[in-house]
Amino acid sequence: MNIIVGINLLLNPEKLAEIMDDFGMAAILISLALNIVVSVLGVIPTFFISGANALVFGLPLGFAVSLIGETIGAYISYKLYNKGIKKIDKESIRRGKWSKSFANSGLWKQFFLLLIARLAPFMPSGVVTFAAAWTKMNVLMFMTATFIGKAPSIAAEVWVGHDVFYFVRSLF
Repeated sequence: MNIIVGINLLLNPEKLAEIMDDFGMAAILISLALNIVVSVLGVIPTFFISGANALVFGLPLGFAVSLIGETIGAYISYKLYNKGIKKIDKESIRRGKWSKSFANSGLWKQFFLLLIARLAPFMPSGVVTFAAAWTKMNVLMFMTATFIGKAPSIAAEVWVGHDVFYFVRSLF
């Protein structure tokens, strides 16, 4: 029952913002923790957390908190996925045509492919992170591509979440 309540809360930015607002600036830590959990799970969109961040912190700080939270969440997911992949035979995974060409391409090509995947709208972040965990990409390149690539979509999520809330509120 608690899991369902938690998921419903994550899918309701107004209610999430109301709860976060009660914690003052500590809400930043709550938001970061939520982003990390959502990133590791890889199936729940972060749009709702970004919208709540915009409502609680305003557009600039809401954007910054969302971007930092998603980047940290992607890093932790990357490390967990990479650790899990090391337990299985990486070479058997790399036998596929796509995965073989991606995993064996140069580091800068991997960087730009990851950056493009992060910039692509509606590309599931968990899939992109999992694909990157197959490669030999170092963590700094992964984090840089993730930070830069996520920025435009998070800016849109924060802005839209903020404006939709205030537009709907103005109707009632």
